[in-house]
Amino acid sequence: MRLFISILIACMFSVGLQAKLYIYIEKGIKLPLKNQHITLYSGTPVDKISADGDMVRVKLNGFVGKNDKTKLFATKNLKLLLATAQKPGLIKIKGDRGALEARVAKKFLTDDMEEAWESGSDLFYDKCTKCHHAKIVEHHSMQDWNALFGSMKYKAKTTKKQNEEILRFLRAFAKDGILKESD
Repeated sequence: MRLFISILIACMFSVGLQAKLYIYIEKGIKLPLKNQHITLYSGTPVDKISADGDMVRVKLNGFVGKNDKTKLFATKNLKLLLATAQKPGLIKIKGDRGALEARVAKKFLTDDMEEAWESGSDLFYDKCTKCHHAKIVEHHSMQDWNALFGSMKYKAKTTKKQNEEILRFLRAFAKDGILKESD
């Protein structure tokens, strides 16, 4: 019985360490980790490996392009950027897949997906409902959103930074994106 309880506790502890977290940046979409030569992007899902005080070691998994092994993307279509490495070799590559580990301050992590994407979501609904009802994001693919948003951004009068944030939100929650509203 003790062995069973020990195994159960070990499993629960292990699951707790592998909790899904998201990169959270209150303003903007980039989190430069200069001493690690890495930039992480807002909303990126990460797995917690360990914690030490105010720092958390996380792991990101994704896809890399054939010609640029310094960028980690969420999907094979290489449309949603998760991280960039300023030095080759930081992203561990196997075929078209890549993995990256980083140390991130706890204040830049949240277990609440909606909080992580709140800025992009608010911006989308604020800018994109001035002329029409909001479209259901998951009804369109990333490619669809490139064209749809590309044709409407001038009417929405968005800045270049707002365009990046809105398109990032649309790609993440698109039909072929990595997140769903019910996550």
